[in-house]
Amino acid sequence: MTAGDRKSLRRMLEFGWAGGLSLLMAVNAASAAVEISASPTRNMSCSAGVCTATAKQAVLNGTDLANMLATGDTKIVSGATAKDIDVDVALNWVSASRLTFDGYRSVAFKQPVEVSGPGALTIVTNDGGLNGDYSFLDKGHVEFWSDTGSLVINGHSYVLVYNLRQIQHATEVQDCYIALAKAIRSGRKLYTASPVESLDATLEGLGNTISGLTINDQTNNDNVGLIGVLGGTACPNGVRDLGLKSSNITGSGSGQTLGTLIGKNEGGFVQKSHSSGQISASGDAVVGGLVGDSGGGLISLSYSTATISISGTGSNGAVGGLVGINAGTCITGCRGTISQSFSAGAISAGANTMAGGLAGYNSGASISNSFALGAVSGGDASLVGGLIGVNADSPSENAQASVSSSYSTGLVSGTAGSVLGGLIGQDNAASGIADAYWNLDTSGIPDPSQGAGNVANDPGITGVTTVQLQSGLPTGFDASIWLTKASGNSGFPYLRTLPPG
Repeated sequence: MTAGDRKSLRRMLEFGWAGGLSLLMAVNAASAAVEISASPTRNMSCSAGVCTATAKQAVLNGTDLANMLATGDTKIVSGATAKDIDVDVALNWVSASRLTFDGYRSVAFKQPVEVSGPGALTIVTNDGGLNGDYSFLDKGHVEFWSDTGSLVINGHSYVLVYNLRQIQHATEVQDCYIALAKAIRSGRKLYTASPVESLDATLEGLGNTISGLTINDQTNNDNVGLIGVLGGTACPNGVRDLGLKSSNITGSGSGQTLGTLIGKNEGGFVQKSHSSGQISASGDAVVGGLVGDSGGGLISLSYSTATISISGTGSNGAVGGLVGINAGTCITGCRGTISQSFSAGAISAGANTMAGGLAGYNSGASISNSFALGAVSGGDASLVGGLIGVNADSPSENAQASVSSSYSTGLVSGTAGSVLGGLIGQDNAASGIADAYWNLDTSGIPDPSQGAGNVANDPGITGVTTVQLQSGLPTGFDASIWLTKASGNSGFPYLRTLPPG
């Protein structure tokens, strides 16, 4: 994959998500869509296995669809009239038929789709439209029960995998598109290294989860996570639509990078993915709740609630609730980006550590429309912030750090010699902060001038009270991206695409 190809992919992803927010809202509101539901079929024209919408709001009854699949291939077309397809009822079929969702713009899965026999599924988005995507919302996910099934998404055929070993094998034989066929429960298996050592491919989770992943890697300088290293040049590389539940990751700490999902990300993308569980290490580890070290990677619409505990004395370790290091460059010269994401797990860092609720070290990279809720504590001589430990430009790579439309609420604390900031522990960037906030009441940093620990009244950072943060969206927060409700996220702003569970 060339640098130009990777740059085009990143532009597509970034533009698609920015433009897709209002689209996803439209799907949720069912203002215009083909709804697969329990209601009677209406405003659909079906002939020879193809059903096309004839009005903005159309319904295809789930039982009617199942009957069609029992006799042959079936294709659902939204067309420019309905634009989107919304799966609101559980579907399954045992025949060898192929079901195709052909969206003019987007396809949203809100209920399970189970290919119970040797059947096939095709997903098409942006068939005439722009800025669309497919999404797995609420209970939505796709499962394949037979290894003879087939999955095609936007023209790419995916290799179906049923366990972690098959993921590693697929990337070794250079399969560029891999999909998790169903949920995986790791059970009592203990890994002493990343089960997927490296991944140069796109791993599609299909809304499925991997539960109970347990790794205890005591090898210095290892990259530790479900995936040790994400990156390469043979394929578009990234992970999307995948959840990790109750992970338990343990490392030695010495020179390691650790994350529940990825240890080291070399320019790949992570989208619509999440993690829970715990990570522990010691010394100078680089640790993130989702990704350890993201060099030039794109992380969007993702979150982590994993707790992190680092003990001992290291040297320039970096710990973040979502990402340990968000770096400005990668092997192809791309820029690190975190957007529309959050973290909520507590962090306890060792001495001499950069610790932030979202990112430990933001080096010449971008953070936007994101937030952190977890408490962050640092050991002696640590740099601790509610959102970011250290924010800095990267002159050697001509990359500037930027932070915008983001906030933190977690308690910030540290022991002897620590530098504490409500939002950023130490801000070394020349500029680039806009519409960033921290909670004066919950952070333990009530001084309005201490948004950054080393710069009084750092421009672009504002301290607000709990009442202020709960009373409406702060200045600079786009209402098409953010929402505030008393019943959600303790009344604090949250992302429309990642509503409180």
